[in-house]
Amino acid sequence: MIRTEQLASDTIMFHMRGQFNPRVAKELSLSVFRSYHLGFKTFLCNLSLGTTLDEDAIYQLRLIGEGLRDKGRNWRVISPPSSNGNQLILRTSLQHLAHEHLN
Repeated sequence: MIRTEQLASDTIMFHMRGQFNPRVAKELSLSVFRSYHLGFKTFLCNLSLGTTLDEDAIYQLRLIGEGLRDKGRNWRVISPPSSNGNQLILRTSLQHLAHEHLN
């Protein structure tokens, strides 16, 4: 399941819940595509409510991110801290996101 939240006029966050399977990957891709055409520039994907990612899921998230970066957009994937306290964040930038939107 994917829930979207607009954080600023040009920033949107996708909250993922449950297993990240091919159907959910396609749904996320379509949601990102629609949001891109609506003018969003920064895309965040919150996986904190999701399950463990496999290599296919990580590959799909990278494809989405690469497509957005090729178009000059920002993409960030955030997952819950692991048992050692590290956080998975796929390469991107939030330089243009105002501090008040970083809760």
